Amino acid sequence: MTTTIRRFPLRRVAAVLVVRKRDGEGWLALAGNVGWFFGSLTEARVEARWLSQNLGLPVREIVA
Repeated sequence: MTTTIRRFPLRRVAAVLVVRKRDGEGWLALAGNVGWFFGSLTEARVEARWLSQNLGLPVREIVA
């Protein structure tokens, strides 16, 4: 598994987000101003669950 860490504009962390990349070529797990890129929704969900448990935040998915 290969991951890439990308920094996003700082924002209040209310949940761990799982979203599809704009080009449709992968998924992001976002927690505050940090995001992890994954090749599959399953991998992104696993990371989001781990982050949720360790940060005490809910997971929200935007899978449209």
